[in-house]
Amino acid sequence: MKMQPSKVIQIDDFDGTTVTNKEMLTYSISIAKKLKKLGMRQEDLVGVAAHNTTYLTAVTLGCFFNCTPFHTVHPDFKEVAMAQCFDLTKPKIIFCEGSNYKTIVKITADYSPKLYTLSDHLKGVPTIFDLLQPTENDYLYQPETPSLGAEQTVAILCSSGTTGLPKAVTLSAYRFMLNNPLINGDTVFYCPSTLDWMSGLMGLYYNCLSSCTRIISRKAFSPDYFVQLTQKYKITYTIMSPINVIALTECPQFTCDKMATLLSPQCIGGPISQHILRNFQKIVPKCIITRSYGCSETGGISINIGLQRENSAGKLLPNVQLRIVDDKENNLGPNDIGEILVHLPYQWGGYFGNTKETEGLIDALGWCRTGDIGLMDGDCFLYIVDRKKDVLKYLSMHYWPGEIENTIRELPQVDDCCVVGIYDEHFGDVAGALVVKQKDSKVPTAEMIISYVKERLVEPEKQLHNGVYFIEELPRNNNGKVLRPEAKEIFRNLMQTSSIDYVLL
Repeated sequence: MKMQPSKVIQIDDFDGTTVTNKEMLTYSISIAKKLKKLGMRQEDLVGVAAHNTTYLTAVTLGCFFNCTPFHTVHPDFKEVAMAQCFDLTKPKIIFCEGSNYKTIVKITADYSPKLYTLSDHLKGVPTIFDLLQPTENDYLYQPETPSLGAEQTVAILCSSGTTGLPKAVTLSAYRFMLNNPLINGDTVFYCPSTLDWMSGLMGLYYNCLSSCTRIISRKAFSPDYFVQLTQKYKITYTIMSPINVIALTECPQFTCDKMATLLSPQCIGGPISQHILRNFQKIVPKCIITRSYGCSETGGISINIGLQRENSAGKLLPNVQLRIVDDKENNLGPNDIGEILVHLPYQWGGYFGNTKETEGLIDALGWCRTGDIGLMDGDCFLYIVDRKKDVLKYLSMHYWPGEIENTIRELPQVDDCCVVGIYDEHFGDVAGALVVKQKDSKVPTAEMIISYVKERLVEPEKQLHNGVYFIEELPRNNNGKVLRPEAKEIFRNLMQTSSIDYVLL
């Protein structure tokens, strides 16, 4: 950042503010010094509950410089969810927004952290500007040295919470020693994720590491808004979830001409159907689409570049060691389905304040249980089948909802789907599907989907014995991941109100 002081590193589309490398460094050093003056040590914690606004990057870098770890929580969380997250870490300082200030005051009453607003400032409430006054000799400032080196916790994210309460996942400094070959100094980058998601945090980090220009906005993602941003700022690289990719392919404004500058769209966070990827590639033929697989606990695991082996999560990233094992943790060979284990080459801090969950995730040799079921083919391409905890049983036979979902997604008129198992005392977990069709599409019908699955998957346990229901959208968390418990409840309610009766085969 010092080498290119006048280069614009960040543009806030919401209010038009631009920040150069020199300005960002000045803000960050000021915040780091103020944190130290306020008594924030390396074992203390800063909380963050804010959208992507002008000074959020400086807060993040200030914490990095002072070696004070920060815990990020989505700013739009409801009171109960936000309380559950911050109660895990009890930060001494929280950076928030005027819109959620009162909620945070209420939920943190037991430990009363000092609060600063980053936007929508309130009268009488401390703001980020109280920490931004430059001090003497900023140009001589040297960041603090982490007492534990690369193994020191520098950030804490909340797990996705798609199947239960979120956990506080610690990230060590080691995780920030990686480069992203898709980003360089000429890149114009946009990612709608907030800082509480790995994509949002790593996007911010790569932005500062490469001095590329990052476009931020507190406005929520929409396909029309993305097209507008791409044309306005000539975006070349973006990270987005499968649901955003689907929305773009159905947007009339998303055309080859309007996406002329887009080179490297990256899709992360879940499965996406082959026909959606092909439609996306057809609209923007010169783009190289990448899909990444990983999790908060391990970081990136694999990447698939282009449309090769469309159902695959790709090949392993450099320095990643992976095993696929059976229930007794014996290694399996090519094309055998088992649990995916990833080796962590450093001492992981685990889940903050949750030793039991940490010990259940990682063994003494550093092998981390991802909780995903998958296989590696003979050419070393990785395939994700489903979450281990999502495995269901019908007539004593195990099956994975993800395998049925991938089959349904093969139908070109299907945008997305979620397969759930409704327990029956005679049969076990009986499969049924919630399906989102393409807009204005009259096909496929429920009967067509049931027949297609029966044709592609012959095993009785993999049939949609509970039928198919069409809905407008699947329940998702703030970053687009499907919430399976909520989907199951929706399906159960539809079963009770529908006159459709499917025979259990």
